[in-house]
Amino acid sequence: MKKMKVIILLICAITVAKKSNAQSAFNIDATQSYTSFKYMDTQGAVLNSEYSGLFTGSYGISYRYTADFGLIIRPGLAMRNAGASLVYDDMNYSWKLQYADARLGLGYVYKIKRINPYLIASGYYSKLLRGTQVLNNEDFNITESGLLNNSDYGVLISPGIDFAFSDYVTGYIELNYLMGLCNIEKDEGQTAKNYAYGATIGVSFTISKK
Repeated sequence: MKKMKVIILLICAITVAKKSNAQSAFNIDATQSYTSFKYMDTQGAVLNSEYSGLFTGSYGISYRYTADFGLIIRPGLAMRNAGASLVYDDMNYSWKLQYADARLGLGYVYKIKRINPYLIASGYYSKLLRGTQVLNNEDFNITESGLLNNSDYGVLISPGIDFAFSDYVTGYIELNYLMGLCNIEKDEGQTAKNYAYGATIGVSFTISKK
């Protein structure tokens, strides 16, 4: 039922946007992120502070549809790196994960002139392409061993600013907060979820204006 409501809202948004002046664009961007896990053990203890984050990179492509009144619709694809590290009982652990993301974002841009602030909220669904768990100096292949779930999903909040270089080329800068909603831990009673803070820089190429 919830999925149907989301689909109906999206259809309504697209229908309204088509009745106004709009702009279509193709985006390419790169992101630098600080990633880690939100973790709860079998006793219900929250151990988020025990995990240290990793600085990782990611990149993506997307299509951006902007209506004249400021509505933004932005579907896209991304390659995202995630992970964390932990020191426990004098043992060094680290997890390095790479996901392929499918994203769908809705937002609003406040049009001023050449510089325009905006906010986009996106839902994402990810598949784990490859992952490595390092225990001291020994590597374990996560995708082959099935140590973690191969799927992830969540939300991505992205406030940003775009600035026009010309009528057809626009640059943009975003801050990002990624909140995973899926438990990627397979051990019963334990919970681990991805989260990340990031900064994105990108270029947008106008495809058409109406």
